[in-house]
Amino acid sequence: MPDIDKILKDAEQRIIHLAETTFTTYKSQAIADGKAFLDAAKGDLQKYTQQLADGDITLDQFRDLMQDEGDLAKMDALKEAGLAHAAFDNFVNGIIGIMITAALSAIP
Repeated sequence: MPDIDKILKDAEQRIIHLAETTFTTYKSQAIADGKAFLDAAKGDLQKYTQQLADGDITLDQFRDLMQDEGDLAKMDALKEAGLAHAAFDNFVNGIIGIMITAALSAIP
């Protein structure tokens, strides 16, 4: 069984790094929004990771399901700060990639 706490901790550390290396002006907003997005996606991340580990879904299905999580990304602080839509989308896609990588690393 994949360790969801390890997955979340790993993903959070990577999200903080992504925010710090992507933004200078909006770094604190990006970290806050990234953590909120991870928290909102936590339940689905756990469910999909378990389904992948059990062989109930394929890797491609897992990736597709995780890409759908982008709809949960409110990123309120970044929107309020006036971040350009393209930068917002790139950040969300980066976070989704991080969640996928963290989940895959937890599956033996």
